[in-house]
Amino acid sequence: MERHLALLKRLSVDSGMKEFIRNEIRKKEAGIRGEERLLRKLKELRLPGPFRIFSDVGLHIDDWRVQIDCLIVTDSCCIVLESKNMSGNLNFDIDTEEFYRIEEENIEKSFPNPYYQLMRNIRFMKEFLNRSFPELKVTGAIVMTSKSCRIRNKPSHYPIFKLESIIEKIIHLNNNSPSLLLDFDSIEKLIQKKQSAFVYSPLCEHYHISPNDIIPGVECPSCGVIGMERISTTWTCLACNKNNRYAHISAVEEYFWLIKKEITNKDFRKFCGVKSIHSASRMLNSMNLQAFGSGPARYFIRKDSSLAIS
Repeated sequence: MERHLALLKRLSVDSGMKEFIRNEIRKKEAGIRGEERLLRKLKELRLPGPFRIFSDVGLHIDDWRVQIDCLIVTDSCCIVLESKNMSGNLNFDIDTEEFYRIEEENIEKSFPNPYYQLMRNIRFMKEFLNRSFPELKVTGAIVMTSKSCRIRNKPSHYPIFKLESIIEKIIHLNNNSPSLLLDFDSIEKLIQKKQSAFVYSPLCEHYHISPNDIIPGVECPSCGVIGMERISTTWTCLACNKNNRYAHISAVEEYFWLIKKEITNKDFRKFCGVKSIHSASRMLNSMNLQAFGSGPARYFIRKDSSLAIS
């Protein structure tokens, strides 16, 4: 969500993409609300053996990365849950396997079929667990979290359920899994250890937006105006006259979110409005970044989730 809010803030009016990005933000907000409803409902879950609920799970096998809304791990199975907060009349075309919603004036709006997203994530978890716990059954379900949705023409093999019934479905899935008496703590620790932040592509690349449509500059953390000036060793806001030594850190963060996964000294100077090569070099080297190369070709990427001064 932060990435999309940063994009909306920095998009130029001339790009013609602002309303589209606002709609994307609204969809993401709806998705977050749906996931929160699911997690609240799962507080009612009681199973005979140990279990653990993981939310917003990021895992990878080599270059294969997944982001799973919810994962329930027991000593006999692993249950993948995908949350969908969609209202209205939701339809499945049995012949084409398309998924769509009937909107005003009987217009059909297509969406990616959630069944295939679930199957991809189940397939991933089977391979992920196969190395250490090959006997562990992996299954899953799609949870429609909106109270005002109606599901029509659902193929019988699609595990798609309304939120109100999901507790009973989870109990059924767990009861239908063979009791393996596996080391639950080891399964739990494996997933905890292997979790990593999902690596998203820069939003300009994702939405085919020209970097020229992104407003450059360092944002004032006090008043929100973009365009602070570097004076001596600090940033000064010409709008509110406040100073901040580290305001460039959030600008670099947003550069990674929006434009590229790597930044050069030249890129930094252009985006942040810094004239001195040496000042730019000092600021980049002081951040929690990993450097590659030398001279003008030298570039930096992030090491982990924090860009704070190292």
